[in-house]
Parts: sequence; C-alpha cells; structure tokens
Amino acid sequence: MRRCCRIAVLSPLLLLVACSAAVPRLNRMRPLPGNFTCRVAVLPFMDRGAYPRGAELFCKVFSAELVSAAAFQVVQEGDVLDLYRQLTIFPSREPSLEQLRIIGSRLGVQLFIGGEILKMVERRSGRDIVTELTVVLHIYDGKTGRLLWETYYKRRGKDYRTVLHFGRINTITGLAQRMSQAIINLWLEQGMNQCAK
Repeated sequence: MRRCCRIAVLSPLLLLVACSAAVPRLNRMRPLPGNFTCRVAVLPFMDRGAYPRGAELFCKVFSAELVSAAAFQVVQEGDVLDLYRQLTIFPSREPSLEQLRIIGSRLGVQLFIGGEILKMVERRSGRDIVTELTVVLHIYDGKTGRLLWETYYKRRGKDYRTVLHFGRINTITGLAQRMSQAIINLWLEQGMNQCAK
C-alpha cells in the first residue's frame, strides 16, 4: 500500500519534470522597447552544427512562421542580405553593435531576430528516422542593437510522438516548423502580442 502511495505522489512530479523540456526557455536581459510597430528583420543565423546549410534552412522556416503569425511586418530576406553585402558582413558572422544600428536605421525596424543552430540532426537509425534540433534565438533592439531577449530550445522528433507512434516528426524541416511555432507563441504570450493589436 505504501509503495502505491509513493508512486501516486511521484507520478505528477515526474510528469511535470518530463514536460518542462517541451517549452522554450526565455531569458529577458532588457524589456522590449515601448510602442514599437512590429517591423522586424530576421538576420542570417549562425551555424554551429554539422548539418549542411542547416542555419539557412532554419532561418527560412522561422521567417515563414513569423510571417504566418500575422503579428509582425517581416522585412524581406533580400533586403537584409543586400545590406550585409553593402557593409561587407559575411552571413556566417555576427554583425557588430554599430553594424546592427546601421541596418536598423536603413531598414526602419524596431526589432532584429538572430540566432544560432547548435545542433541539427536528421539520420536513419534502423527503421526510424532520428531528428534533433537545438537553437538559440536572440531579439535585438533595432535602434541600439542591444540584446533584449534570448530563447533556448531543444527538441527531438520523437518528443512529439503520441500513441502508436503517431505525431512523431521524421523531417528536420517539420521539426524546425513546430519549434518555430512554439517559440513565436511564447514570445507573443510574453509581451510581443502588442504587435497583433
């Protein structure tokens, strides 16, 4: 009887711990600027992983999800890359604070979104396809270039599996899409929802 009671008490705790990894972790360094008009630019992401063109893939998926959230005016990728060329910034390098200020003023954006791909995996393992993605996204002030928020998120395709293997994500693009949606939803819940008003 005591053993059953212990299991009944521990089960909710284990469930809480197991589910806690399913949510992106948000760190706020500074508050978002007041009265911003939600014009944002997505900067090229840095690639620390080994997946071929992984940062470019995630950047395109994330930008598409940002546009479909219909809460932001997203600057065209070509406009951002043109400024990178003019300022001789390699897409694989992070812009300096001064370069961010110049880009912000020329594009008229209130916020920048940048990021790093720490790990990206899509490989076959027996009969299954293993997918895993770890990202860190940064939100910068468009006027000052200072870091405002940082979001860390790590997921595997099998984390979405429900009963009888349904829901499992077997492509890195599908995993990137689900993770992007979760990050954007978290940002909206935490204060970026003034864009949607």
